[in-house]
Amino acid sequence: MNAASLHRQRLHRHCVLSLAPWQETLDRFSALCTPAVDGLIVSHLAVEHPFLPHMGFNALNKTLGQSYGAVLLDLSQGLHLSALAMVAGTVNGGGLFVIHLGEDWRHSADLELARCLPWPLEAETQTSFYKPLFWDALTQPDSPFSTQWPETWCHSLTSDEPNTVTEEQASLISNMLSTLNDTSVHLLLAPRGRGKSYALGCFLAQAQRHGLSVMSTAATPHNVATLKAAFEQDSEILPFQAPDALLASNQTYDVLVVDEAASLPLPILDKLLNKAAHLVYSSTDYGYEGSGRGFGIRFVEQLAQHQGQVFSHGLTQPIRWGENDPLESWLHLCLFSDYHASFYHPQQPATVRGRAWLQYPQLLDQAFALLVSAHYQTTPDNKRWLVDDPSVLTFLQYQQGRLIGVALVIEEGSLPDELAQQVAQGRRRPRGHLLPQSLLAHEGIEDAGAFSYWRISRIAIAAAQQRQGRGSQLVQSIQTKAKEDAIDLVCTSFAATADVIAFWQHNHFHSVRLGTSQDHASGSYSLMMLHGTSARAEPKQNLWHVFFARHWHTDLTLGLRALPDDVCKVLTQECAFLDKDSLHELNHKDLADLRFFCDHHRPYDTIRTALYALALSLLERDQLNTQTPKDSQLLGCAFNTLSEKDAHRLGFDGKKAFYRALKERVSRELEKLPMTH
Repeated sequence: MNAASLHRQRLHRHCVLSLAPWQETLDRFSALCTPAVDGLIVSHLAVEHPFLPHMGFNALNKTLGQSYGAVLLDLSQGLHLSALAMVAGTVNGGGLFVIHLGEDWRHSADLELARCLPWPLEAETQTSFYKPLFWDALTQPDSPFSTQWPETWCHSLTSDEPNTVTEEQASLISNMLSTLNDTSVHLLLAPRGRGKSYALGCFLAQAQRHGLSVMSTAATPHNVATLKAAFEQDSEILPFQAPDALLASNQTYDVLVVDEAASLPLPILDKLLNKAAHLVYSSTDYGYEGSGRGFGIRFVEQLAQHQGQVFSHGLTQPIRWGENDPLESWLHLCLFSDYHASFYHPQQPATVRGRAWLQYPQLLDQAFALLVSAHYQTTPDNKRWLVDDPSVLTFLQYQQGRLIGVALVIEEGSLPDELAQQVAQGRRRPRGHLLPQSLLAHEGIEDAGAFSYWRISRIAIAAAQQRQGRGSQLVQSIQTKAKEDAIDLVCTSFAATADVIAFWQHNHFHSVRLGTSQDHASGSYSLMMLHGTSARAEPKQNLWHVFFARHWHTDLTLGLRALPDDVCKVLTQECAFLDKDSLHELNHKDLADLRFFCDHHRPYDTIRTALYALALSLLERDQLNTQTPKDSQLLGCAFNTLSEKDAHRLGFDGKKAFYRALKERVSRELEKLPMTH
């Protein structure tokens, strides 16, 4: 081992746990830093410092790809696990990482708890059961954190060492360069601090020296800071374009690097495949975005459909800090434990909620690890949420004492009549209660708030146990328990793909709502399905499914969504039962939906079926004059030939004026129909 490697091994990060008042912590942190130190203060509180920048929690995505010699993270106002995961990975080896909790943190109010709680629960009246677990992790004997501050400034790994390429990085660069004779796609996944961005900057520079046109992209320019520095050591300014600008341009390149790929939506990543002969997608496999493992699984499946060559790469040697860094090991155990299929659990509870998790810390780690491995958008904060939200009930599935399945179920519904009416009118949007709120506010189902729901938020089955009916067994156990507990409806909401829809249909779930816009991360439309588990709910399930089927046939006719063919097929088959003769007849629910659109805040995209039926009814009675602007607008909107994008062309000031005119015209017709009053 060379001297540089030995030096790195010694450069672990120094971790301080501060229980002092905020000002004292700030003073001690400032005293250890100098203007030459690249430091950062992260706090909900506004901080003005002569040379240390301040960043609020909402801006932490800007730290992706950044590194600092010293970071102070203020968690005194509440426990934010995603912030901890993001910030800790930015601290260089030999640097200083301070977590400030302040005095009596364990018994202080936790403002971050509110993000975990549904209506009507408030953080001030709820107990956090995850806080003691986190406190134990911070203060256990093998924790890297100490309440003792270093007396002098700690040496930072990058402060006096030139950037050099390791053997592992050099091998990666060489392997990627060797594929440039043909089209190729590369996926680079590695833990934080392994020098991915630096290696890719060197790779781009060498590709450019070979005469190739190169480009880089990421969610923000901040994310490519390290890549930029590496590229510009021996080359000119790094070529960079934001993803939307890159896709809007007709230009293509020989080589395109997409850094921090997990922070971009999958549809954008897919479209970028057409922008270069050689694509490199780089991301952290866990810990950075908090969802890297799920990203890797999902995106690898997507890339498998790509016709060119796809190469997978990894990096293992830490660059930003020394080998076996205690902080990295602690974070891994605390937030990013690996799922172990062989791990035996002597106690095997079928369900766990809230305080009960304190009895099963290892089971919690394994259950969360299984969820992370299966779901793209699982973040560190979700671990706290499943413990601290009293409405979350976790179902667990075992085989010979080994955990093989997890499902998170959220209690929703049973809303007071007044609140339900306000939700339907678009005047209230209480936290949580996704299904009943959407059925009220978007589908116009007036009694949806009165029922009790169990929403299956996430379900994960161990890879070796998949395709064996385990998921269906888990769903059936949830349905059985729901009946025992007198729950009206078991439901789910997910990114609609044909195979997932088929899974829920197999388990006797019925579609009741399809989202009107594509999910930012997955690019899919969300589909809500449910299954009645009480005598009073079963007829409602059937009625709401009829409403959905009618919407589906109209929306399909109008081409309102860019859905894959296989999704269209499976939903059309599900809705084939509907009587087509009365499909577009104007009915009482249509009129009620239109009234909510005109008089309240019902979204336009949710009343398209009703508007279509109204237009057909008016045409049949010869009550529309296409020569008048307002009648022409109503027809154009009903038949999807006009939208808010045409507002200025039609002489409106903007989309508000466009919709105001439409509402006035529709209201005129509704006034003639007494059944809507």
